[in-house]
Amino acid sequence: MTFLRYGILLIVFCVALLPRQAAAQAEHVPVDHPVYQFLNRMHVRGTVEGYSRSSLPLERKQVTGLLRLLDSSATGLSGVERDLQARFRDEFVAEADGTQQPAVLFETPPAELPAATLSDREKFLYRWRSDDRQSSFYMELLGSLEYRTRLAEDGDANVTVGQIGGRFRGTLGGIFGYQLAATNGTTAGNRSLALTDPQLRRSFTYGKLDNPFFDFAEAVVSGTWAWGSASLGKEKRLSGTGHSNRAVLSTNAQPFDALTLSLHAGDVRFSFLHGSLLSELEMLEGGRPYYDAKYIATHRLEADLFGALRLGVFESVIYSGRQIDLAYLNPVNFYKSAEHAGGDRDNPLLGFELSSLGIGGLELYGSWLLDDVDFSRIGDSWWGNKFVFQAGATSTHIVNTDFTVEYTRINPYVYTHRLEGNQYTHNRDVLGLEIPPNSDELYASVRHWLSAELWVELEYRHRRHGRNELDAEGNVIVNHGGDVYESLDYVRDSDIAPFLDGPRDTVDLLTLLLRWEPWRNIIFAGQYRYRDRRSEIDGDRADHYISFGMWIEY
Repeated sequence: MTFLRYGILLIVFCVALLPRQAAAQAEHVPVDHPVYQFLNRMHVRGTVEGYSRSSLPLERKQVTGLLRLLDSSATGLSGVERDLQARFRDEFVAEADGTQQPAVLFETPPAELPAATLSDREKFLYRWRSDDRQSSFYMELLGSLEYRTRLAEDGDANVTVGQIGGRFRGTLGGIFGYQLAATNGTTAGNRSLALTDPQLRRSFTYGKLDNPFFDFAEAVVSGTWAWGSASLGKEKRLSGTGHSNRAVLSTNAQPFDALTLSLHAGDVRFSFLHGSLLSELEMLEGGRPYYDAKYIATHRLEADLFGALRLGVFESVIYSGRQIDLAYLNPVNFYKSAEHAGGDRDNPLLGFELSSLGIGGLELYGSWLLDDVDFSRIGDSWWGNKFVFQAGATSTHIVNTDFTVEYTRINPYVYTHRLEGNQYTHNRDVLGLEIPPNSDELYASVRHWLSAELWVELEYRHRRHGRNELDAEGNVIVNHGGDVYESLDYVRDSDIAPFLDGPRDTVDLLTLLLRWEPWRNIIFAGQYRYRDRRSEIDGDRADHYISFGMWIEY
């Protein structure tokens, strides 16, 4: 059976177990929506319980439920926080209650359209709701225009990036959710600068075929019920506790198609994902692109304990070169044992996460990912002890301000695998941390809301990386475990791989971000980044990057 058939069967099976009463808003809220930043601040402050950023996105009805909970529990909020609460309440709660008064392009008289557009009302091209509010359809225009420039000693570069498209979403019968977002775009200016954008670099038509145009699309169908949901489709997903980087699933890689299952009972949450990835591209005779079969399976169990701690346990496995393995389609299987039983040919990961609860205004968190481990060799830099350590703290004690400090260490050879195709990657980008193996990063950020419409954020990153040693043709001479595509060669390489060994790269990044939404769904954003790179091989370089643009969701 195909992956699609498995997904449809699981969703139909789950929906068959639905209770009679169901809620609307079954569609998902994209992971880059600012409501998550607000909910995380409220969670750290202790004014809303049950929110977890460890596995995103959430269903729209879940976000609505958290905002309703905030209505009844929030005390001591600042004026800006109350304005944010009112803004998101109008977007989510009022939509669910049928009290929202949006500006709808195809319903608004032309004479009133300018005032409606430059207002603080939610905006849609079109919307429809059934009388019982259990079925809905919303359609929006998506557009953006952004100017980017890089100033460097070896020359300046400029590029303008424009996109236009649309999104529709909705719910059927309070049970089935659907959503599609698709955009087309082009660039004008320096193509090399455009390709430093991971999104554009991953576009097959733009990045691989050198076409002047690119396109992106995400589409998901889902089923929801009182104690869980299931979905099938392609969208951005996040998994992990980190703020600067997430060790399991981050936005470092492009979205991929997956089947998901989420269950919850009280303070216990379980999630499962089985997805289809792109392996390394091969060009066959006649210019035909070919990708070998490659899949990922993950599951995660999270529980809030004693009102004080949140404990998470997760597994992930990458396998390739064959059809779907039923052992990994089982949501509750133990992947490490299943991998051993299947011939020790896959790449499993295991990890633990812990974060504090109930410390008003302060969250402490940490995670430990084990790509492989031999406890008898801990402490001697053995290459097979492939760990990721991450720890951080977030404080909301300053009015309207979040302060986060975080440290991440990724040991040599993490995410690598001895079998080609089993690296923890999708279309040559790591699914987890942005920094490569044999690296660490110190991260600090301050985000301040000047108003509900305007926030500014200052980020600092200090990165160190131990590189592999290469010859003039790019072949590895000494492997220090610094490349996800270079596993240990037992003949060539030492099995002792000290952390940060090898030629050292050090990078300092200082980034200033600004987001202003003067009118609802019309957003202006800007970024300034200073980068200072010091390399024992490439020498020292510094550059400045500036971007500003406008985004419309109407």
